[in-house]
Amino acid sequence: MKRVLTTLGALILAAAMVSACAPRVPAGTTRIALVMSHMTNSFTTTVAGAAVAEGKELGVQVTVFDGNSDAATQISQIESAVAQGYDGILVEPVSKEGIAPGLKAANEAEIPIATMVQQAEQQDRAASYIGGDDTAAGTLQMEKVIEAIGEDGTVAILYGPMGSDGQLQRKAGYDAVLAQHPGVSVVLEQTANWDTAEALTVTENWLSTGTHIDAIVAQNDSMALGALKALTNAGRAEEVHVSGVDATDDGVASIRNGGMAGTVSQDTAGIGRLAVQTMDKLIKGEEVEAVNFTEAVWITADNVDSLDSPEAEPSASASPEE
Repeated sequence: MKRVLTTLGALILAAAMVSACAPRVPAGTTRIALVMSHMTNSFTTTVAGAAVAEGKELGVQVTVFDGNSDAATQISQIESAVAQGYDGILVEPVSKEGIAPGLKAANEAEIPIATMVQQAEQQDRAASYIGGDDTAAGTLQMEKVIEAIGEDGTVAILYGPMGSDGQLQRKAGYDAVLAQHPGVSVVLEQTANWDTAEALTVTENWLSTGTHIDAIVAQNDSMALGALKALTNAGRAEEVHVSGVDATDDGVASIRNGGMAGTVSQDTAGIGRLAVQTMDKLIKGEEVEAVNFTEAVWITADNVDSLDSPEAEPSASASPEE
């Protein structure tokens, strides 16, 4: 009995902390909890910023929670949002498997929950998915890289966290294209976990081996920028084709400045907007598609000015553990 009371007390405290951190809203306002995996790069801040802005357009309060790249934190945030009676929950999972208890909690409370950016292992527990088609993004990126380096080129690949939805699907796109171009060799491949600093270190290690590299294919812009920094430090930036995915503001700036050769835009801000639009419909009881993809577009210096300006960065509410 004492253990039950202790657990109940902890849940009440967590809910109270979320309530204290969340912005004050007028009674009757629809509230959506946006549970992000982290808020440490321009991709996640752009998605979240666009979601908050779209909420204002629709008269909906969108509160952003920073999962700090920790599945347990995300689960706690989802459960606390359920306890606080949010009308809907959008979650960008830290990992495919990590949010299962959160999905279950929302389902049991009959609060609509949808995933964004990457799908969950138990995606059938979510009402919808909103995000890019990562297989299409990987396919497009590798096709454009091979166009640039030729049929006998050598490629090094920087992966996101191994086993994550984005890593697996983008790799599936790479593999499908590479199978059609047997003369292209993957000479090096390693995860850098979406991180710029880690990608810099990995690329420095690659360069120290003396392996010939025609292109570095990074699964996101943050890692592409780390690779480019290592190449620049080594005086080899002009020799290697570097590309990424996401068309983040930092990646786009690099392309404009003659750094990265290209990136795949999946309409980063559009994901945030579409997610809130979809959740608003779910809350109103309207039908939505189970899968909602944004379009993959190859961005280079030739068409970079066609991109929309990124949304302003939002501030994230403190996690229940803080």
